[in-house]
Amino acid sequence: MVDQCTTENKSVQLDQLQRRYRSQIRRIKQLQSSGAEKVQLRNAATVLRSIKDDIRLEHKNRTRRKVVDNCANLYPRACSIPTDDEGFVTSFPAGQVLSGPETDKHELLDFFKTYGFVIFRDIIGPEECEETAKEIWDHLEARNPSLQRGVPHTYSVLSSKTYGLAPEPALFTAQMIRNRCNEYVVKALRLLLGHADILLSHDRWCFYRPTKSISIKNSQHFMDMPTWKTPSNLHLDLNPWMYINGNVPSQTLDYKNLRDFSKEMNSVTQVTGPHLQGILSITENKNEDGGTVLVPGFHSVFSDWVEHLGAMNKYTNHNDSSTNRLVWRGHGAGSFKFAAVDPIHNLKRRISLRAGSFLVWDQRIVHGSVPNNSSNPRMAQFIKAFKSHGISKQQFYARSKAIHKHMKVARTLKLDTLTSDSRRVLGLDPHLNKLNGTSGVSM
Repeated sequence: MVDQCTTENKSVQLDQLQRRYRSQIRRIKQLQSSGAEKVQLRNAATVLRSIKDDIRLEHKNRTRRKVVDNCANLYPRACSIPTDDEGFVTSFPAGQVLSGPETDKHELLDFFKTYGFVIFRDIIGPEECEETAKEIWDHLEARNPSLQRGVPHTYSVLSSKTYGLAPEPALFTAQMIRNRCNEYVVKALRLLLGHADILLSHDRWCFYRPTKSISIKNSQHFMDMPTWKTPSNLHLDLNPWMYINGNVPSQTLDYKNLRDFSKEMNSVTQVTGPHLQGILSITENKNEDGGTVLVPGFHSVFSDWVEHLGAMNKYTNHNDSSTNRLVWRGHGAGSFKFAAVDPIHNLKRRISLRAGSFLVWDQRIVHGSVPNNSSNPRMAQFIKAFKSHGISKQQFYARSKAIHKHMKVARTLKLDTLTSDSRRVLGLDPHLNKLNGTSGVSM
């Protein structure tokens, strides 16, 4: 539950409001008995209404906090995550595990079942990481002429409010495409989904600015930049109620807007599951560099937690960031945001990653990020996957048409690395995918 000190503070706040309310009523009565002017009475009445509104709001917040407390009893137990000798979270060598015999996969799958996530090490090499970083820098510099890679004091033109995300919801540049349909990336996602006929998301990247020891222009001095830190957060990229009842009409997506590639992630249900989210780390990402946090094991309590949430409208009829809420994305899609006071933050664990590693988690895992607290930048690419038979033909064709258009604009339709299987998992050619069964591709 929320710690005792916080609860006591909220009770004190309500008591103070109630005392102010009673005091204001006495003041109004005194004004009336003394024959005060109408202006004074109106002003006093306005103050009274304001206090009354504050009391009503505090009662609502207390009700919401009770909901948080009740659900908190269902959270998974706190656990430690195994790490290697260098302090990185335990990972599995991609080449060895994904190309080896079935027995090599057992430990990895057991890890995924227990924690709800797993890390594939060396899924792309140094050259691919370097080329991906180049694309990100090219993108940033093209949109911010005064920004210069490797010159930290010029990074001030960027913002951290949007978590360092690229402004476009989906990117189709060459290395982004190559990374998505990388042989080991595809094998990893097929293994965890237990299915050959899958589709990959078309997502974007993030860039976290360093916040420590930033060189000052025309000076030998350095300074910290706490204002460059991204906000901490925990969330689920789905609507919990719609996920359970399976009524999200994702087939309404027509992909005429790039935002629909994000909405398909927010429209998932257990009927079309499982669903995977992933982050490809482009830079070495130590604990102090900021980045992904997860709540291990949340997938195992997800259904019970949703059952005890109560009515969905309790979470949608407000935009109060001090309590848990559902951000409505339209047509049933949504994102569930956990408030900073929610005790679930005590269960989050920082996931450190080597460059070239691929972190994959069950979409039912609560996740988020913490800010960079070092002199190192962070770069990562987001990749999601789901079974293709979970998407309607109408949506599939609209999606394929949009991908074709955007890749044509990006001049990536004729990449020499695009095999027929690459085109299949990207969703480029509808005839390559069977929407209601497996494709026969070997896993």
